[in-house]
Amino acid sequence: AEDEDEAGHAAALEGALDGASCGRAAGAAAGVDLSAGGARARILETRRSGYLLVREDGPVAVEDHGILSGRLKRLVREGAEAPTVGDWVIGRKEPGGPFVIEGLLPRRSVFSRKAPGDAAHDRVREQAMAANVDYAFLVSAAGADFSARRLERYAGLAWESGAQPVIVITKADLAGDAVLELVEEAKAACPGAPAFAVAALEGKGLAAFSPYLRPGKTAVLLGSSGAGKSTILNALSGERRAETKAVRAYDERGRHTTTARTLYRLPSGGMIIDTPGLREVQLWAERESVDAVFPEIEAASSFCRFSDCSHGSEPGCEVRVRLESGEIAQDRFDSWLKLRKELAFLAARDGEGREALEAMQARKAWHRQIGKFQKELKRSRR
Repeated sequence: AEDEDEAGHAAALEGALDGASCGRAAGAAAGVDLSAGGARARILETRRSGYLLVREDGPVAVEDHGILSGRLKRLVREGAEAPTVGDWVIGRKEPGGPFVIEGLLPRRSVFSRKAPGDAAHDRVREQAMAANVDYAFLVSAAGADFSARRLERYAGLAWESGAQPVIVITKADLAGDAVLELVEEAKAACPGAPAFAVAALEGKGLAAFSPYLRPGKTAVLLGSSGAGKSTILNALSGERRAETKAVRAYDERGRHTTTARTLYRLPSGGMIIDTPGLREVQLWAERESVDAVFPEIEAASSFCRFSDCSHGSEPGCEVRVRLESGEIAQDRFDSWLKLRKELAFLAARDGEGREALEAMQARKAWHRQIGKFQKELKRSRR
């Protein structure tokens, strides 16, 4: 009965927020006791002074300013996760004051990267960029911005997060008829990920977003500066929500305009997170998530003579055989090798990377248990 009350309370908040997904579960993160009650809220934007969030206020939802409680600040300083955009939190509203965040509710998914910095000298740590995301739109503009290698890196992070990657080629008018070739190249770079092209300024191709932006679903826009993420947001919103600037004529690149990650509600009922351009995308993932981007290499490696084959000079290496025959593209293999070496370096970095990655793996196992519980609870209520 207690579990049903908890689920019912969270479901009521979902209704107040017009279908936004709440990462509820039987337990809680950051040492929060859900039995103590409290109001739920979702983080819309992180700010220097705190957080912009939407919280329950009786039967309706309102935007408010949020701050961390003293206890949660201490936990964050000691290594606990701080809330990020898309997170569900629990707390209390101070009369005439801010919403005090007392804890972080379990995440269904989290999109992370290694925090910017030189891994050879700086501390290796995780930077959570968006939470509770169902779809990751990997945005790349046609023209000089397009990079299959960058898409492979984004896809590895997306698979690791638990979100479904979807590739979006923007500014399709720059490529003309060749845009179809770019879509096929993008699909080859990220097997298993849908891909489509749009010309958002002209409103062309926007219907392709519809299956992913239904009520109760959250997506995130990821890509380099000037790729057209904010233009997509404005087109899907039907109004100007984010500043945009024209493409530079000399290199066909857009100009950086977004400065913060922000969660928006769309007319379709879905939610979408706009993000600043990612100048530095360093991996924060397990080997399995990287391998998922290169299924042809993973499939071939299962036929190698040695289970720990490095695909270098070992005898009986099926990967090398398929490389020589052209069945595996050399540039794909080189990209896979680079990403795997990057992961190995982070894991070995003074033990810090290894410890952090093990902690991430433990959190992923916990989130999988939460997802299983949610599905069982949903089935039992039918």
